[in-house]
Amino acid sequence: MDFDVIVIGGSAVGGAAAASCARNGLSTAILEEDKHVGKYKRCTAICSEAGLKSTKIPYQNSILNRVRGAVIHSPNKSAEISMNKDRGIVFDRQQFDENSIDRAIYYGAELYKEHRAISFRHFSYDNYSVFAGKTFNSSAIIGADGVASHTAYSFGFPTLKSVAYCYEREVTNIEVPYSDLVDVFIDNENLPGFFGWSVPVDERTVRVGFGTTALPQLMKAKKFFYSQKSLLFIKSKKARILRKFNAAIPLGPRKRTQQGNVLLAGDAAGQTKATTGGGLIFGSLCADIAGQSLHDHLNMGKKLDYERRWRRECGMTLESHRKVRKTFDRLPNRILDISVSALSLPIVNSAISKFGDMDYILKF
Repeated sequence: MDFDVIVIGGSAVGGAAAASCARNGLSTAILEEDKHVGKYKRCTAICSEAGLKSTKIPYQNSILNRVRGAVIHSPNKSAEISMNKDRGIVFDRQQFDENSIDRAIYYGAELYKEHRAISFRHFSYDNYSVFAGKTFNSSAIIGADGVASHTAYSFGFPTLKSVAYCYEREVTNIEVPYSDLVDVFIDNENLPGFFGWSVPVDERTVRVGFGTTALPQLMKAKKFFYSQKSLLFIKSKKARILRKFNAAIPLGPRKRTQQGNVLLAGDAAGQTKATTGGGLIFGSLCADIAGQSLHDHLNMGKKLDYERRWRRECGMTLESHRKVRKTFDRLPNRILDISVSALSLPIVNSAISKFGDMDYILKF
């Protein structure tokens, strides 16, 4: 089983990496440990439409809802923000992941389901083997296997410095207060390091979850969050939980994401926004850069410069998100209340409505 590139992980980012490699003429294998590709909907799945378009992955058949803004809740204040520039898309993450893999296969990548990468061998700079029930040989490896990346661990990449621990429920058979606004809950005492959210899927279904970087406070944060008055509607006697899950989200890149011909992309690399934890857009963009970089290296003899290229393209924006998060986490709750009150001022709200963007802080 000889390939130019082996991609570890069969979700959206793995598909984006494999599509980029195959489209650039590299023989590519995708190794997925489960019977099905994708994250099994273990994702809130809301992005800007401009962001989804930038991934080049078909998404129209995965759209579930469009939202026009958000209601921000601090401990004692609330304010509504509308986005005039670009609406958010709530989508079916499983369908989107399958679209990404189908796209990779269309370009020529080969998919191997129920093939878990158990061990790696590194013979030389461009000679690797992966044992996943059978042995796959390649000149390069792309690890798109998530925050707990076995690829990153096996090759000794630096650890992720900051991780948010999250919990979410998708609840249906309820009366959602408004289906075109997201609720965001900020509280640096009870949800330190992250925030809570309520994302409407339709008029009867909502995705409600929270995260914190303080793992010992997870159960306390859960009790606090689901007791919010704004969330009482999900406790209807007729309410039915469609799914619930725990997840870990990296809040910033590893110090190194390229080692020899082994590259990391997506959550495995920590290519996520520290403000919201969203990694789908930037992970997919960096996965595409990984394929282009490997093509230039393996087919054209150029120096492999994935690290430099993705940091040049996305690093400044991700660093901006990290700085915003770092500053935000230092604010006491009383300052959060004042800040949310300021959002209600017409001049502030107008500026955010005009220039706000879910994915690119520096876009404008």
